[in-house]
Amino acid sequence: DCNKAAHTPGKLTICYHNGGHYDFHFLLRGFAKLKRTALTAASATPEKKKPSSSAGRRKLRTFGVKELSRRVQKVKLQFLVDSLPKAEIDVLRDCKVSILQRSGESNLTLDIRRLRFIDTMNFCKAGLGKMIESHKRSALKAVNHRGESPTSGLERAFPLTSSRHPVLKHVRGSAGDTDAVWEALLRKLPMPWSYFADCGAFNKPAVWPVECYHSELSGRCSEESHRLLQDTSRMMQFGRFKEVFDCYLALDITAYADLMQIFREHFYDAHHIDPFLYPSLPSATWDSVLRDITQRGARQLRLITDVNVYKAVKASMMGGLCTVFRPHSEANFEGLESFDADQPVKRCLYMDINSQYPHAMTKHLPCSGGERVSLPEDGAKRLTWLHETLDGLSLHEDALETTFLVFVSYDYPEEVHDVVDFPSPCRLSVPPSEVGPYTKDAMRRGRPVEKLVPYLGMHRCEGIHGKRLLFLRNHLGVRVWEVHEAYAFESHPVLRDFMEKSYAYRRQLKDEGRDTEQGFMKLCINSVYGKTVQNQEKYLNTTRYFDPVSFSRAQADPAVADFNTEIFEQDAFLGTVRRVRSAKRNVNRSPVQVGWAVLELAKLHLSIQYWVGIKATLPKVVPLLTDTDSVLMEVIGDADPVPLLAEANLKLPVEFDLIGDLDVVEFERLYRGKISEPALAKLQQLRGKLGALSNECPKHTILSVVCLAVKKYSILLDSDVQIQKAKGVPEIIRKQVRHQEYLRIHEENAIRYDASTQLRSSKHQIHAVEERKKTYGVLNDKGFQLTKEYVRQLGHWRNAFLGLWRRVEGRADIFNLILEFERGPLPPMRPEWGQPVRELMKKSRR
Repeated sequence: DCNKAAHTPGKLTICYHNGGHYDFHFLLRGFAKLKRTALTAASATPEKKKPSSSAGRRKLRTFGVKELSRRVQKVKLQFLVDSLPKAEIDVLRDCKVSILQRSGESNLTLDIRRLRFIDTMNFCKAGLGKMIESHKRSALKAVNHRGESPTSGLERAFPLTSSRHPVLKHVRGSAGDTDAVWEALLRKLPMPWSYFADCGAFNKPAVWPVECYHSELSGRCSEESHRLLQDTSRMMQFGRFKEVFDCYLALDITAYADLMQIFREHFYDAHHIDPFLYPSLPSATWDSVLRDITQRGARQLRLITDVNVYKAVKASMMGGLCTVFRPHSEANFEGLESFDADQPVKRCLYMDINSQYPHAMTKHLPCSGGERVSLPEDGAKRLTWLHETLDGLSLHEDALETTFLVFVSYDYPEEVHDVVDFPSPCRLSVPPSEVGPYTKDAMRRGRPVEKLVPYLGMHRCEGIHGKRLLFLRNHLGVRVWEVHEAYAFESHPVLRDFMEKSYAYRRQLKDEGRDTEQGFMKLCINSVYGKTVQNQEKYLNTTRYFDPVSFSRAQADPAVADFNTEIFEQDAFLGTVRRVRSAKRNVNRSPVQVGWAVLELAKLHLSIQYWVGIKATLPKVVPLLTDTDSVLMEVIGDADPVPLLAEANLKLPVEFDLIGDLDVVEFERLYRGKISEPALAKLQQLRGKLGALSNECPKHTILSVVCLAVKKYSILLDSDVQIQKAKGVPEIIRKQVRHQEYLRIHEENAIRYDASTQLRSSKHQIHAVEERKKTYGVLNDKGFQLTKEYVRQLGHWRNAFLGLWRRVEGRADIFNLILEFERGPLPPMRPEWGQPVRELMKKSRR
């Protein structure tokens, strides 16, 4: 019966890469002009005029180049419309355009009658050049293993390019020539876009002076790239620039088609769904998830229908923690050239969870609509209910149990503030007075914005997963002061089979060397989470009008929320009217309780790996930074942390993937005799395991780390390999700034400004806009930074009460009495709560 609704898609999909930010603007402007001309032609009644006797005596008018071009284009467009039959003009006049808008002038899809234009950037974010290069490396790696020729591998990897590219057709038959042509075709070569002004440039020589290849968008062209272009032109026997242009334009088209077809076929084979019938990858993957759940007959996901439950879940959503704990660290251990025996021995370790959110989605997740728990009126009885409920939960076992969302107020006891260096996040708006003296001046330049910060102080009425609160209470000893409300959900592992099966398939593709396919599979797996937290509350219905009269009438609709004219010119018009969605459509369509649980379980998993595994195993650890699913640490002590963590896999409820991307044989050679055979066997089982905390840099040694701000850091490895992240900084600037520059900015507390050129759209016209803005500077607004090297956690008692502590001369009994007078008596605590963190305190004192 399910096949009765099957039908052939009514639209033809046309793909553009980055179409939403570039190509769609040209399509819309072109269609607006054509539509305007068609409307004018349909309404006009042409009259025949007699030729004027003075026509021959008229004075000839002269026009500038731009005006002449505009008039010629208008005549051509009018001639095109006039040449169409009346029925076709009527179709064009009545043609509807449907656009799925992202924001501003950026669009997801563009529908013009039976044509649907989609932006494949919504399926894979990488640029076309990077995808081609990655696919080429994957193909050559495979043929090297098989002992085949490069041509055979590339022809299998790029079948459409092999069969349709004009250059390859002429060299087929000679293996040596074909290998050289393939190598030349797939090179990343510069183009003189800034000096390519008109079609006359096609008749110029194939290679221009190097200055012509400098670009405002991509930077200066190196002499090496220009030399490679000259060698390629000689080898390919290019005589004119037109031949270069046509050759590489054809490559972009055919290689793009190859890559998109690989992605499409791979997705269809895995999920039996055509992804290009959807506007984005999350939409296609979410339907794949629902199809998998239905086929297995598993427990269905239910949407929240109670508005109070919905608001509670939305209010408690908190993402991953991104913060700077310590701005700078330099490795110092025996074996380094810069080793200083007079300084403490320390190493840097960068750990990352393998697919954090997909791993959280394998757990028991809330799948019911939820209901509010009836709590006692008395505050003490509420606390008793909470602790009894937490005692009934299992922390390390993923069991069939009720999922609780509880709103509580809690904090960390003052005696553990010095040892809790990775506290739970709290949503705060931090004023300049609370960030410490070192960054106070930088904070005054802006206004406080609410964000997630690691906080030791009072978390007031914070919504938290029952299991995460259980860990904070039992392991870190948090004090729960008050229970405000609670909600309960039925839980089932509804997404486990889909996630584990998809991840296992991705690992298989990676082991086979099919990097392109496994990359696409990784995108599919990671995109599922986004649909569970999709916010549809402010969605509007958007209608486009190409006729000013219709646009004016539409503004009178009582459901109109906003309207705007995007193109208002003599020969083209485009207006937008946004309406509030009807009650039948303006409903919640996302299982937000699933998204909330995924965020909570992901934070819990990272906390367990850090506190139960790393902190308990290594002699002394200082976190440097966290970035949602990763943590970069400074390990102080003589012992190599890798063997210690390997042995911890056998003793503790943690999973450390220390081999990572390193070859197993190479890893065993490096650590033979340092790691026991059972621990090595365990590491091989955990290699690439979903949810394991893996070593991000197994092939290198971290030498130096500089953290300027959140998501703005640089890591220097051996062999001058560098890992850098600078959110909000244009790519052309990021490539120029090296580790030494990060270090200089940190040492001098400097601010760096850079100018860059970006493509922007206004009224659906593309402009190259140059802007100069602050790109780098020291700004840590998530910690109490005292000096350039030392940061205390926000909420630490010393930040606010250090003066009081000195006034009472360090007498803890008087200090605690004053605090008790201010906040009230302490809540009930059991001796075993917080015992693990107290053991860490004893170890740190030793």
